[in-house]
Amino acid sequence: MRVKNIVRDGRMMRGVPPSESETVAEHSYEVAVLALVLGGRLRGSGFQIDLEKVLKLALLHDIVESVTGDIVKAVKERIPNPRAIEAEALRELGMEEYAQLLEELEAGGSAEAYLVEVCDNLATLLQAIRYVNRGYAQVLELAESVRRRLERLLTSGPLPGDALNLLREAVSNLLISGE
Repeated sequence: MRVKNIVRDGRMMRGVPPSESETVAEHSYEVAVLALVLGGRLRGSGFQIDLEKVLKLALLHDIVESVTGDIVKAVKERIPNPRAIEAEALRELGMEEYAQLLEELEAGGSAEAYLVEVCDNLATLLQAIRYVNRGYAQVLELAESVRRRLERLLTSGPLPGDALNLLREAVSNLLISGE
């Protein structure tokens, strides 16, 4: 439950005060809800996707941050062996049985891992837009960076063309509505 009290540091670095910053738990919850909704739409269109696996991946995608804290991307990229740190964090949490699932998410090869990566970026973008709309203009650079990453993700992936089109349309509609 520590993630309820860990603020996502990248926002504070851009001027969002801790009292208004999203926590890791809030972010993970939004990712899980988006993954459930979008995964449900994919299944409803006939695409086979394991929603239980999607929800596990979404809920656990940042769980190691309950031990490590939220390490900003620029720092994380400079850590010599981040997987060893994450494995140690999972051991500390008594959650080693999820290591393979989180490795799959890191590798990004499955449809489920891909969907969660899309939803992780989508949740980050939606929250960045909320901050910008509240007057935190410094977050605009983050929003633009995540938007470009999400755009790249949605141009290809381990989904057939019709499923990818459905996902692109659903993401576009969410961004337009802001919900």
